[in-house]
Amino acid sequence: MKMKNILIISATMKTNYKLSKDIQIILKEYNVNTTLISLENYDLPLYTNKAFKDGKNDYETEINELTDCLVTNEGIVICGPEYNGSISPIITNAIAWISTCSNYWKDSFENKNYLIATSSGGPGNKFIIAMKLQLEHLGAKVMPKSINVSENSPLKVESAKKILKQFITLI
Repeated sequence: MKMKNILIISATMKTNYKLSKDIQIILKEYNVNTTLISLENYDLPLYTNKAFKDGKNDYETEINELTDCLVTNEGIVICGPEYNGSISPIITNAIAWISTCSNYWKDSFENKNYLIATSSGGPGNKFIIAMKLQLEHLGAKVMPKSINVSENSPLKVESAKKILKQFITLI
């Protein structure tokens, strides 16, 4: 059986990166290949029409690299915090650049399996709802369960294992 490839995307280098690493450790138990990236390592400016017109070619390599990461993995885990009751700007910005600059951007989302995880100040439910809505709009298949971590609710490893095992069976 071919080994499955899962990309773990952390929006930040703080608690969501720690959650991403915890998820990566759990996934190793299930004999899958994992790649972990942080969106903070991609130097994409705020997406605007002017930035698109003036700088599309300047950022094409980074955008294609990020798009390739999404395309070449069967499953994608997005770990991001809830910002003001929604998706963090760095995630929305990356999606905007991918969806406008790559000729094959739909392959990053259409019929791809996604799992949403969050490490937020609160439960992060609004992030999960907003992220699910955006991913499904782009054609992704989003796992119904998510992994939620906060200061008052640390990672429940056994629960995360069940969710990740189910996610692997979907991809």
